[in-house]
Amino acid sequence: MNLTHHEQAMLDGAHGRAAQWGIEYQQRVGTFFDAEDFVPIRLVHISTDRETMGDSGLRFIEELAAMPPADRRPRAFAAADFRGFDADAFRFLLPGRDLAGESEEAAVALGKLGVAASHAYINDHSVTAPTFGEACGYSGTPSVIYMNSFVGARCNFEAGPSSLAAFFTGRVPRYGFHLDDRRRATHAFRVDFTPKHAAEWGAIGALIGRKLNSYWSVPAIEIPGARPAVLSLNHMALNLASYGSIAMCHVVGITPEAPDWQTVTAGRRIDTAETIARKDVREFLENWGGVGEPVDVVALSTPQLCITEIAEVAELLAGRKVHADTTLLIYAPLEIKRAAAAMGYAKTIEDAGGRLVHGHDFFATYAREIREAHGWQRLMTHSVKVANICEGYGYKPTPASLHRCIDSAVAGKVLP
Repeated sequence: MNLTHHEQAMLDGAHGRAAQWGIEYQQRVGTFFDAEDFVPIRLVHISTDRETMGDSGLRFIEELAAMPPADRRPRAFAAADFRGFDADAFRFLLPGRDLAGESEEAAVALGKLGVAASHAYINDHSVTAPTFGEACGYSGTPSVIYMNSFVGARCNFEAGPSSLAAFFTGRVPRYGFHLDDRRRATHAFRVDFTPKHAAEWGAIGALIGRKLNSYWSVPAIEIPGARPAVLSLNHMALNLASYGSIAMCHVVGITPEAPDWQTVTAGRRIDTAETIARKDVREFLENWGGVGEPVDVVALSTPQLCITEIAEVAELLAGRKVHADTTLLIYAPLEIKRAAAAMGYAKTIEDAGGRLVHGHDFFATYAREIREAHGWQRLMTHSVKVANICEGYGYKPTPASLHRCIDSAVAGKVLP
């Protein structure tokens, strides 16, 4: 890779040990991906997923934090999402383990480095807000595909060490979605119906993700009807990433780099657009099965619920009771949870027997161990991503609309 004088000085140790480690690590990543040089960045996202970080990752962060300040000076602003666990909820979910304490260890260690820990999703723009075309160093797959696709910022999937390195160097290798050519559409899809709920939007992303299954694929998608809400698009994007490792998509006429088909393809020849039909989505969702079976847990998470969704859940639960054999978990950032309490929604949910939970997502909080501790099998969720990941943890998932999830939680079985 071509290094500037400043970058070479980092590599030589003139700007501290943390920057020296960071630029050396990034140089190896960049060489692997044939990056010619680095691109300066202002913003970094670092994941605080305690399960993925592990004890060794925590020790590494603590070692960096123990360096003298001159040896670990940050050169970008870094934010981390989902600080901490809901202590009350996780005493129920995984008794005998202090997840709140373990997560706080990571937040404290990152705080010593100068990383801002937040309770909200980074891609909600509550902490950082890149501009169109701005290069970033983001680690979370939902944040990366959101920024690339819906904001027009430029990021790759940066693994945990890569984003931490970017925090100390203020740059990332220039490859992949930092390059104009990589951001152009490679495949075209037309949806022939207007999705009605989050699970249908997620299914569209899953179907396209499974079809392409490549980080380097960039689907351009045409969807009829009124302009979709960003939450709907986010469910689709989450599942493009979850089922296909896709880091960028275009929605023609909606997203900033896709005002029309000609622009999004930039003259690149694409074969006839494939159609995603309603029957394809219906079959995808029905194939998960479970109708008529007892439902052990309903987890509404990923993305965590916004206040309008919590209001909808509260309305669906008003005057009803969750079945005694079913656990209903509703995940929201702490700020949204507090707002739900102030507006009366939390009491309605709790009176019905539901649990409003803040902290890391259901699938990212020792979901296998939680299943084993409670003997859970059948899981319902409105998130197709949760279904995808939790199937690997031994659950039998059934993705469905929010309304159907709540009705099933009350009935204690998977309703059609």
